[in-house]
This record gives sequence, structure tokens and C-alpha cells, in this order.
Amino acid sequence: MQKAPLTRSHTHQFDEGNPLAQKRILFATILTAVMMLLEVIGGWIYNSMALLADGWHMSSHMLALGLAYFAYR
Repeated sequence: MQKAPLTRSHTHQFDEGNPLAQKRILFATILTAVMMLLEVIGGWIYNSMALLADGWHMSSHMLALGLAYFAYR
């Protein structure tokens, strides 16, 4: 007895994307970058180590959000 050949094809589509999520992550990235710059500039002007430290700390958040943004592309 012979087996019938498999005629169905099996595919995956991994690049569906989510435009709304991508737009929101871009907005959050830009907002984080603006706040980071304001904190670093304010820390520099007022000689505040707390503002400088938090501003540079926010750069890691901005990096993570930027990576998430490009993950949707």
C-alpha cells in the first residue's frame, strides 16, 4: 500500500508588525530622550550630581525603548 503525497503546505509569517505599538514606543523613546537631555543640562547648570546621575541613567531606558522600537520593524 502506497502513501499519498502530502499536498498541504505549511508556512509561518513572523513579520505581521504592530503599527500602533511601534508608534507608541517611538513616542515613549522620544519623550525619554527629551527628559534625559533636560536632566543632564539641568544637572550641569545647577551642579547637581543627582540630576546628572538620573539623566545618564535614563539613557539606558532610552536604549531599551529604542531596541524595542526596532524590534517591531
